[in-house]
Amino acid sequence: MPYAPTARQVEDFARDGVICLRRAIPSHLVDLLAQGIDECLASPGPKGRNFNSDGSPGRFAGDVFMWTFNEKIRRFVRECPLGEIAAAFMDSREVRLMLDQMFVKEPGTPAKSPWHQDVTYMYADGDQLCSFWVAVDPVSRESGAVEWLKGSHASGVLYKATGFDPRITYETEDYAALPDIEAERDRHDIVHYDTEPGDVVLNHLRTVHAAPGNLTARNRRAVAFRYAGDDARYVLRKKGSRPIRDPGLQPGDPMASDIFPLVFPRERMAL
Repeated sequence: MPYAPTARQVEDFARDGVICLRRAIPSHLVDLLAQGIDECLASPGPKGRNFNSDGSPGRFAGDVFMWTFNEKIRRFVRECPLGEIAAAFMDSREVRLMLDQMFVKEPGTPAKSPWHQDVTYMYADGDQLCSFWVAVDPVSRESGAVEWLKGSHASGVLYKATGFDPRITYETEDYAALPDIEAERDRHDIVHYDTEPGDVVLNHLRTVHAAPGNLTARNRRAVAFRYAGDDARYVLRKKGSRPIRDPGLQPGDPMASDIFPLVFPRERMAL
């Protein structure tokens, strides 16, 4: 059966900008996603990379738009309930997948994910923007569970994007400088969620977050699935990511493109 969020969960997400949903993904789809991740690690796409290219220990691997070249990821996107869940939390008539983004921290990888907002990397803006962090391994803070600043999505402030790869900079004067959150952790409401396979963490794309390294002997394989609702509009930021190919859109256009497939409603799914 599709996962149906409660009214209380929708209220909590609107207030906090992040929520953990337990057992939202059935086990057979978790297994399918895990297989797809492993295949993409073995055969990366054109934008696959190792974020800790500075020679630090372990591997912090990333890839994007995997649904375009990996059949298992494409099946997961088509069969998983994330589109329906996103529609419910965003109160959106339609939902499109903007991006799937893999973040794998292998055992003994100390590389951290810096504090950031997703939205200033992205080629979309609006209120109806969300992301699901889906891990296929048990995750704790020691293995790299994401930390979130509750309520930070509601500040109205957009922060400069920070490069995960030390060779990449996103410096621009368009956005505010991110405060030194690590130096003032006690001033923030920071939360993380220990998760089991099947659990997901849903965040607004403006919610500030970061993740420690994986200091355990087990994998931390995860994919962030980023979705756009009715009010989302295409943007081209001076510094930021780009789709895997030209979506054929102008800035200000709705996200109606085959590279951003419709995933809700299912009867109209463009994938």
